[in-house]
Amino acid sequence: MPKKIFCAALTVAIVYFAAVLIFVNAASAEDVWIDSYSSRVQCYVMTDTFVNRTQYRDNRAFSVDVKFVGATVAVHNYSFRENDGLIYFSVDGGADNFIDSDKLAARIWEFGLDFLGINYEVRYD
Repeated sequence: MPKKIFCAALTVAIVYFAAVLIFVNAASAEDVWIDSYSSRVQCYVMTDTFVNRTQYRDNRAFSVDVKFVGATVAVHNYSFRENDGLIYFSVDGGADNFIDSDKLAARIWEFGLDFLGINYEVRYD
């Protein structure tokens, strides 16, 4: 009898913890407004898609999906990398661009550094 009660309690505990883990993961995923691409299109960073690709302290890199919401919804993958103080980005695996040439990309880069906790200062003294 005690063995059956123990097994039933253990089963209930496992199911409960599995449900809590699923709920916590679902609750932590959110789309964060980052900027307006135009007067009719809003841009959201999909925080559950962040992938930190940083290998070295002075070579930060990550990718994230960005949702563009207007008359239609489109999702594009932005990849960022830092190399010797220069920051590059690409969209959907396209050609690399300097981040200085794109206000939206610069905002995503800054948000990603904070979100991933890699927003430390890099010096080349």
